[in-house]
Amino acid sequence: MKDEIDMIQIKNAVANNLKNVSIDIPLGKLVAVVGKSGSGKSSLIYDVVYKASQGHAVEAKVGPLPKVFAVGQKVKPTGKMSLGETNFKRMREMVAEAKKGNLLIVDEPCAGMAKEDRENILKILKDIVRKGISVIMVEHSKDMIVGADHVIEFGPHSGAKGGEVIFQGSIAQFKKAKTPTALYAFSDKAGSVDYERKPSDRAKAMQKKWLTITGIDKHVIKNGGISFPLGSLVCVSGSMGTGKSTLLSVVYGALFKGKNAWKMRQGFRSIEGKTNVRRSYFVDQSLLSQIATSTPATYVGIWDSIRDVYAKLPESKKMKLHKTHFSFNAKINKETEQRVGRAIYKSKSIFDVLNMTIDEAAGLFADIPLVVRKLGFLQEVGLGYLELGQRSNTLSGGEAQRVRLAKILSKKLGDRCIYILDVPSRGLHLSDLPTLMKVLQKIIDKNNTVLIAENREELINNCDHVIRL
Repeated sequence: MKDEIDMIQIKNAVANNLKNVSIDIPLGKLVAVVGKSGSGKSSLIYDVVYKASQGHAVEAKVGPLPKVFAVGQKVKPTGKMSLGETNFKRMREMVAEAKKGNLLIVDEPCAGMAKEDRENILKILKDIVRKGISVIMVEHSKDMIVGADHVIEFGPHSGAKGGEVIFQGSIAQFKKAKTPTALYAFSDKAGSVDYERKPSDRAKAMQKKWLTITGIDKHVIKNGGISFPLGSLVCVSGSMGTGKSTLLSVVYGALFKGKNAWKMRQGFRSIEGKTNVRRSYFVDQSLLSQIATSTPATYVGIWDSIRDVYAKLPESKKMKLHKTHFSFNAKINKETEQRVGRAIYKSKSIFDVLNMTIDEAAGLFADIPLVVRKLGFLQEVGLGYLELGQRSNTLSGGEAQRVRLAKILSKKLGDRCIYILDVPSRGLHLSDLPTLMKVLQKIIDKNNTVLIAENREELINNCDHVIRL
């Protein structure tokens, strides 16, 4: 019977980057699934376990499953709530609905949360496990990992170099392990990042100028204010529901210069230092694309340049193939598809390119500066292992976050701008954080300011200015 199942048996899972994974996941426990961003955590838990529980065909043999409830990160914030608050609300609703013998799956339930919130969420999950409800959480937070009963770590790296289970066992066994996540979770260095920021002289000069907004009256913030140095890495931290995301939206709106800007410039009384800021950019947690064929290559604008390369080939012109024929969305018949496949650049068709990693493509197009430059943005954020044709909806939360950063870099970085990011560490393993810090510092060194909402100590400790709500 379903309520008598004591483990989930999975054999030969090959979804996404999983390498023939066979594993028994214990039920009746709080299980943490950990590892680097893109190492295969979500592939196993969401693309195999959850999909199988919903009756979908999966790339694995899956044994009997209990009734499964799942809360993922691929949702939009609702109403006045941030993404973290939205997910917390959904988790509480599912906890209330779940019964003994059921399984709850959560993806980073405490992403963006302050320590007291993390402790509360951990208590909620432990309480329901004691009531007979199993919990599997995909997690990066030290507090949550250390509080688990059982740990499964994926690795050893990301993408094609990941997809393997490198540890499985009790938390006591994990404490003695030498895996990247175990060393982080039980290390004295937890709370720090292996990266030393060195602000440029230009950024230091900019820090003498400040932006101040007063009389903020929006959502939970009543007659509040914010003031911070420009040319800096500024962090807004605080417990869930204190108004971090609201504060970011007010700063963005106060500096917005697009169409109907007057509608955005609301919720505050006055602003000082605005003349020192040219414009604002906001990087939110929305889905990368609603288009099923979207890939990181199309999102960042690389594919458009690659299509140009193939459309300009002599063979393409002879076969009367145009740039549109090389599109993901092109509606072409079999005969045209065969012609497209005969357009060859350095022994590779465009279909071959789709199956190449970003690193491999950088070598193929080494003679085309524009393509190499755009591929370089994804390499810079540590995504060189992704295949160009990989669908955006198959990316992990950490990979999606880094694609957003690559998008920022792909646009010419102006100066005197404020880049606003809501929980930039979402989905990122400790080993991914130095890359994030380097990208943020690169933006600052171009005479810009970075404003983030964040509660992860590793990032807070590297900021120039911290505002606690």
